[in-house]
Amino acid sequence: MANRRGQTEMIGLVVIVIMLTLGMLFLAKFALQEEPAKKIFTRKGLAYSTMSAVMKTELECYDSATSNDPDELKVQADLLEDCADVVRFNTAGDISCYGYDSSCDLLEEEISILLNATLGEWHKEYLFSAEVLVGTEPLTVLEIDSGGCATSTERDSSGLFPIYVTNVGLIESVLYICE
Repeated sequence: MANRRGQTEMIGLVVIVIMLTLGMLFLAKFALQEEPAKKIFTRKGLAYSTMSAVMKTELECYDSATSNDPDELKVQADLLEDCADVVRFNTAGDISCYGYDSSCDLLEEEISILLNATLGEWHKEYLFSAEVLVGTEPLTVLEIDSGGCATSTERDSSGLFPIYVTNVGLIESVLYICE
């Protein structure tokens, strides 16, 4: 009788050990797994705040090499509108900055510098795109790709940042951040 009782206790202990082991395995699996919803939320927030900062950035524009009085130009209100005008109507544009052929060249260089200094330093891939909507086909105004983001399946956007410009149309800018 004592032998049977000992066997029953051993079986009980084995069952408890197996249950504890399975519980620990499930705990480890779920604890080590990244939360995709949190990752997506973080990526979307980063994209939106970065795009918002880029659009509010003011850049200095010198008319000539000897000019000491720069014009303060806003990316959204001044440069992007002028660049869309340059692309849409194939004109020289109203804004001329020393060292740049057009406002598009200035925008591309400065936005690249801004995004590389932030997202690039954090090892995030990105794609900045600005298009002017003309008729049924959008016309690309500016596109800056850090590489590989256009084809990435794990990417989130800042959402559209639209600007309406008289005589040009609707400019839609967006920033994608990829994993």
